[in-house]
Amino acid sequence: MVRFRRVAARSVPVAVGALLLTAGVSAAQPSAADTAAARTEAGINALQGIKKTLTPAELKQSSQLVVEKRLRADRTLAAELPGYRSGLAIGQSGTVSVDITGAAGTAVSRAVQTAGGTVRYATPDGAVRADLPLSAVDAIAARGDVTTVAPAAQAMTWNESDPQQQQRQQLAAKAVAATQVSEGDKAHGADTARTKYGVNGTGIKVCVLSDGVDSLSKSQTAGELPTVDVLSGQAGSGDEGTAMLEIVHDLAPGATLGFATAFGSEAGFAANIRALRTTGKCTVIVDDVAYFDESPFQDTQVAQAVNDVTAAGALYFSSAGNSGNLTDGSSGYYEGDFRASDTALPGVTGTPHDFDPGSATQTSDALSAGSLGKPVALFWSDPWGKSANDYDLYILDSAGNVVASGTNKQTGSQDPYESATVPSTGSGYRVAVVKTSGADRFLALNVIRGRFVDSGSLKAFSTAGVTSGHSAAAAAFSVAAAPAATAFGRALETGDPANPTGPYPGLFTAASKWERFSSDGRRHMFYNADGTALTPGNVSSTGGATRAKPDITAADGVATSVTGFQPFYGTSAAAPHAAAIAALLLSGKPAATPAEVRTALVSSAIDLGAPGYDPVTGNGVIMAGPALAALGVPAK
Repeated sequence: MVRFRRVAARSVPVAVGALLLTAGVSAAQPSAADTAAARTEAGINALQGIKKTLTPAELKQSSQLVVEKRLRADRTLAAELPGYRSGLAIGQSGTVSVDITGAAGTAVSRAVQTAGGTVRYATPDGAVRADLPLSAVDAIAARGDVTTVAPAAQAMTWNESDPQQQQRQQLAAKAVAATQVSEGDKAHGADTARTKYGVNGTGIKVCVLSDGVDSLSKSQTAGELPTVDVLSGQAGSGDEGTAMLEIVHDLAPGATLGFATAFGSEAGFAANIRALRTTGKCTVIVDDVAYFDESPFQDTQVAQAVNDVTAAGALYFSSAGNSGNLTDGSSGYYEGDFRASDTALPGVTGTPHDFDPGSATQTSDALSAGSLGKPVALFWSDPWGKSANDYDLYILDSAGNVVASGTNKQTGSQDPYESATVPSTGSGYRVAVVKTSGADRFLALNVIRGRFVDSGSLKAFSTAGVTSGHSAAAAAFSVAAAPAATAFGRALETGDPANPTGPYPGLFTAASKWERFSSDGRRHMFYNADGTALTPGNVSSTGGATRAKPDITAADGVATSVTGFQPFYGTSAAAPHAAAIAALLLSGKPAATPAEVRTALVSSAIDLGAPGYDPVTGNGVIMAGPALAALGVPAK
């Protein structure tokens, strides 16, 4: 463990409000610090200079696009920002993937094509995802029917790597060929519940949203999956969707299955959620995807789609995430009221946020090496699309250089959001948050899937609450993960994959452990979906409302036949287990309301950890049999 070290204000480049992002960095000597401080001042001043000279077209663009274009055109600016990385993936032909919002999608699509770009996706409401020449961004942004141009919103699924995966896959390859069945079937007691209550999901349609279903036909040929209703043109790319469908089918073999990708774009994700309910007639919907820019404080477009389908009677399950939790010291998340530093940055406009309530700067080993290459997201408690308070995000290297930033200009019609990406190599990176102008707000800083080092002092500013976005929608089930005992695990112990010994696997009990990477709650909300404040006049830590998320826990670390998911870890695996159990309940009592299903699942869950609801496992791990009994389904 590395403890905080309090040092004089001049001993680190950013006086207050910086978090070290990698281990092994000690405070610099005064002379070195003076040099580093000068580099930091020069870098931030250069970026603020860009922000002060934005053209009308650039005001509609994300700061990463603007900085990338200016760096390419101005060698002097490039010299002031050595090592700076915009984070944009520029293709060999000079194109960049962007999301364009506006009022006339068809006209914008034609303009993109005329400019030499390629339209990847367009929605009826005017949202366009396209590969656009960087040189054409200004012309597209200058159009009157365009509101914003930003790098294509990025998303991830919540599968987790297994440290012994290679050994397990080798054992699996040697095992006697047979249909793979998720160990969650036994761990949740679904196998015996199907027999006892005469249910198997018949009459219920369960639909999955993930990356793709590349191996769907292979799984069907192997007898792992039946027919799957894939939304037209929405098969996506990747195979996590196939693995999730296998889990659902293992526990609810009578259920009809459907799929749509969540990766076309964020707007496309929202549209597919609605389409699965309206066109696909899905009763239960489950996803394992998160977009980096989903607000933690307000239901934005994907969460609003979840609200629509749950209001129409669907049950919605979503992975809580694998970003860790405060209990295990495994997260890279901070939230709290803006606290002005008592030490300013020389020559820099604005006030740094002080992560440490003390009067001096805190430095420490703050993120594991696994945080390299990870996105960092900053949100503050303004309504989405209506922020007039301007906050900026900077990532500094150990020499004090600004190497990444999010410096959009918030003037009243922008999102309260900034992002940047930690470089994929190097060490000693730190984060600084600066309020450039406006009022104090409640902040959320998330090093997505990064991890703060677990030390007592560090927990002074590492906080709970990383679960967010549509998984935290009020009527959704946010699903945490707990490992099921696996055949692979037993085989690894015995060396004989065909003859595992001991309980295989056992039922979940109150002694079962949750996954250390499972994301925690609770979720602090400040706005209704329409942007009206929950507590007008108070958007600080004492205002707003709190949602008890995650809701429940389900199994991960289970078998599938899909390459790369043998076994399948993460809340990505947990969510389909929960969805399948819900299908069993509905097949046993088709007239059950969503509220009745929720009550049955929650009231019969096995409490994990401290008694009662907790922010890591929610109400506990759900069990098929007890939930069916709680719903009033008679035994056969």
